[in-house]
Amino acid sequence: MDTYNKTPIQLHPRHDVTMDFTTISGKHLRIRVPLNVFDQLSVLIGNGYKTGCWIVARCNEVEKLSLETIERYVNIMAQMKLHEACQQSIAPGIGVQAA
Repeated sequence: MDTYNKTPIQLHPRHDVTMDFTTISGKHLRIRVPLNVFDQLSVLIGNGYKTGCWIVARCNEVEKLSLETIERYVNIMAQMKLHEACQQSIAPGIGVQAA
């Protein structure tokens, strides 16, 4: 969760975790994370709440850039985090859209 808006985490019917939130500058984003990626990140980061906060923080780092760039950045950061733990390349498939 960010400090400006509560970030509800919901399980999407396609087995994605969906987070809707507003960045510090007021940009409304919807993030979809494949459940298996969210689970792997949760194990590495500590729990689902911390993982949601980690993803929101990554989005806020580049919030003024385009949606496509935010999506690429979040995927690169998630891939690096997953690679650190399991030493294999994983394509996270995290999606970022305007909410």
